[in-house]
Amino acid sequence: MKFQKIDFQNAKNGIIHIDERISVEENDFLRHTQVKSIPEVHITGTLQFDQSSLVFSNLELDGVMIVPDSITLEDLEVTFDTTSHVTYSFEPVDPDEDEIIVVKKDTIDINPEILQAVIYEAPMHITNCPRDQYPKGDGWQVLSDQDPKEEKIDPRWAKLNEFKLDDD
Repeated sequence: MKFQKIDFQNAKNGIIHIDERISVEENDFLRHTQVKSIPEVHITGTLQFDQSSLVFSNLELDGVMIVPDSITLEDLEVTFDTTSHVTYSFEPVDPDEDEIIVVKKDTIDINPEILQAVIYEAPMHITNCPRDQYPKGDGWQVLSDQDPKEEKIDPRWAKLNEFKLDDD
C-alpha cells in the first residue's frame, strides 16, 4: 500500500483510515527470514499528517503466517496480533534521527512497515511434534521449555554449604 502526500491534504483532518486485508507470498522481504509466507493480514489504523512534513503511522495487524516446524521443517500456521508505530517525513531529517523514515518521491510505502511488524512476531522455534518424538541420541536430547526443570546444585557450591565456621 502506498500513499502520496497529496492524499493527506484531501483527507479529513489530515487522517487516512486504513482497513485492508492483504496476503504476502514469497518475496524479497521474506527471503532471509523464518517466515515463509503471510497468507492473511488484516490491517487497521490511521496515518496522520501533521500538516507540515511528518506522518504518524498507528497500525494494528492480525493474521496468519507460515513458518517451518523446528524439528520436521513442515509448514505450520501461526496466528499473530501486533501493532506498529512509525514516523515518516517528507523532508530530510537530522541523520541522528534514526526513528524517522524519510519518504522518497512524496510517496509513503507502508508495506515494509507491515512486513517488519509481522516478522518480529515470528517464533524463533516452534513444533507440533509430540514430546516423545523429539530427537535424541547417545547422551543428548532436545529439551523444551515445557520440560520439568530439575534443580541441580553445582557440586562445588554443595561442598561450600557443608563448610561451617566455629563461632568461639
